[in-house]
Amino acid sequence: GGDGLGRHEGRAVFVPLAAPGDEVSVRIVEDKPDYLRGAIVDILAPGPDRVEPVCKYYGECGGCNLMHLSYKAQLEAKLGIVRDAWRRSGGLSGPEAFGAGGLGIVGSEPLGYRNRAQFHFDQDREPGYARAASSSILPVGSCPILVPSLAAWLENAGRGAAWSRMAPYMAGKDRFLAFGYRDSVYLEGPDSEVTVDILGRPLRFHLGGFFQSNLGMLESMVPAVCDGLAGSRAADLYCGVGLFGVFLKDTFGRLACVEQDQHAVAYAYSNVGKHADFTAMSVEDWTKSNQARIHFDHVVVDPPRAGLAKDVRLWIANARPGSVGYVSCDPLSLARDAGHL
Repeated sequence: GGDGLGRHEGRAVFVPLAAPGDEVSVRIVEDKPDYLRGAIVDILAPGPDRVEPVCKYYGECGGCNLMHLSYKAQLEAKLGIVRDAWRRSGGLSGPEAFGAGGLGIVGSEPLGYRNRAQFHFDQDREPGYARAASSSILPVGSCPILVPSLAAWLENAGRGAAWSRMAPYMAGKDRFLAFGYRDSVYLEGPDSEVTVDILGRPLRFHLGGFFQSNLGMLESMVPAVCDGLAGSRAADLYCGVGLFGVFLKDTFGRLACVEQDQHAVAYAYSNVGKHADFTAMSVEDWTKSNQARIHFDHVVVDPPRAGLAKDVRLWIANARPGSVGYVSCDPLSLARDAGHL
């Protein structure tokens, strides 16, 4: 969660917006049997990596929680979270592999990177984000982590043509999605589809469906998952709209693309083409199908935050593919699944 961690009389004290090395005065706001939660009253001496946040809404907005750290310190903190998860949730030794001389960490642009955002309406129908630890809405007129086209749209939202295009679609709705790509902004309602270019390959998806929110990082992630692999068959599980299948089809004779969302499977068929067999069912159910009995040289999994279901972990362990590529948005479930495998 990005909270600072200290200790008081043997109990952990979690303090949002604290930085490593800070000396702070803290007011306790939550007292649990095995931990305390505090709020900063005063920063007595800042830690070496504390910086001034570039966003005027930081701390009040519920979106970002590490912006008070230098970007180098942010990466070190995230690396520490992965190391800790690998050891505690995975029961795996050797977490030092993640770091200098090991697998390492690939950073993003620290600002101006996010292509996708969900905006809520406040009581005056102004667009905003949810406040930190609250369901109330904070109206925002800027956001430095958005890509330039989307950031510029937000600064003009509610005024003139930027907002008038949305108005007919917003009756009775309390939120909407927006996607910025190059010089264009796509808005849920007036727009339905987006086509982006990833390493020279076009990918088409529905604006309301899931797609990565940081396109710049895909140029590092896709090669990490797909490069240097070849064989007769590969399985792309939780395939979404076919992001990895688009690249795996070049080096494998046949693909099995599995995705529970029927709309996403239709886009996967459009993006990947006839090099694959497409199945619209849960991955858990697919593991019991005839197709799952085929040997796969490579399996890619890109599960939701909860990670792999038990049946999927067991299938991978028993199927023994030549290699597994695991894309995760949560280090705890990743480490648990890695430990099981």
